[in-house]
Amino acid sequence: MRIHFVGISGVSMRALADAAASRGHTVTGSDNTIGGHSPDNVIGADLVVYTNAVPQDNCELVYAREHRIPIIERAAYLGELSRTYGKVIAVAGCHGKSTTTAMLGNAFGSRLATVHVGVKDGSKVGSDKFFITEACEYRASFLNLSPDIGVILNVQYDHPDYYRNEEQLIDAYKQFCRNCKKVIVNADDEICKGLTPHPITFGMTAGCDYRAENITVKNGMRSFALTGKRRAKVNLSVAGEHNIYNALAAIAAACESGLSLTDILPGLGRFTGIARRFEHKGLAYGKTVFTDYAHHPTEIQATIAAAKEIFPSVAVVFQPHTYSRTQSLMDDFAAALEHADTVVLAPIFSARENPIDGITSHALCRKIVQTKEKAYCFDTFAEIIEYCKSIKEKALIFMGAGDIDKAAEMFVRSYVPDQ
Repeated sequence: MRIHFVGISGVSMRALADAAASRGHTVTGSDNTIGGHSPDNVIGADLVVYTNAVPQDNCELVYAREHRIPIIERAAYLGELSRTYGKVIAVAGCHGKSTTTAMLGNAFGSRLATVHVGVKDGSKVGSDKFFITEACEYRASFLNLSPDIGVILNVQYDHPDYYRNEEQLIDAYKQFCRNCKKVIVNADDEICKGLTPHPITFGMTAGCDYRAENITVKNGMRSFALTGKRRAKVNLSVAGEHNIYNALAAIAAACESGLSLTDILPGLGRFTGIARRFEHKGLAYGKTVFTDYAHHPTEIQATIAAAKEIFPSVAVVFQPHTYSRTQSLMDDFAAALEHADTVVLAPIFSARENPIDGITSHALCRKIVQTKEKAYCFDTFAEIIEYCKSIKEKALIFMGAGDIDKAAEMFVRSYVPDQ
């Protein structure tokens, strides 16, 4: 087939296009960043795949409909593509999906699994025996998958623009479990434990099938004894307690797929992280600069905790992601950000939403300063960068799921060392 991807520059779309090409299809694509869109791009296509970021009145989608060329949304195509592989492993959860999926890809090592993950340079084309993908709960897109093994890392309320309440979100996860032949869950997460009757479990509490014990920390990196179904010493090259859970999930999924610990542990130990997950960007103005994708209070708190194991003081520049999430979780955001020594807020990244009256970064800042002295809000990246030059903290994390990583790069580039 000739498959045309509308919005091919997105990391997930690019990964799907590469996987489709590896299956023998001819792939074309268009995007605003690579010449824009034209009906001519679709002429001769057998199938058109589009991302939800593309409006329905896009000229290429209109042409495809008029000429009866089949069109399919990205998440649905991911489901169809995955079913052409021997075994599908899908990693779900409100936090840690991308990291665990990439970590699992590393754990497969010489097995050369095909990996689909929505971060830059995270995906890879491998054999057709295993397909490893992150399974996103937004708009219930993970229900397009029918995995051999489903992994659920955690469940917390998010995406209030789609899920009316936590119960509706949990129902989606329960349906995801029903779609899986085998389910692996975090037994230390209260909601996860109730999603399916007979899961395989991982965690740190007694009785887990894959359990971490005797945890040690050196320069923020964890080592632990794996017990339960398998036993081994595990050494990680990523910081933070949350990565113990990610590693346990990856080990469990790989073991349940038939791999041995001899296969798994070398690649797992070499895993050093992915883009925008506590990613080191450089040194500037006496500070070590990182970017992080955290955009939910639990993720924020985990990243700050990991940084504080390495650095004596931590400043966070946070860009809230969507008005609805900021509105629904305002108090939780304030509580999580209080763990940083200094908090700097950027304007809300609207993504797909229109503003909500009274929901601004300034409103969040006012809530934070009720209990914390060092919290500031600015309206431009330029103001943020100028202010951050003078802060005293040793680590500076630019955090959020929008374009705050650009501010981090601007900050590092602005620094000219003394000659």
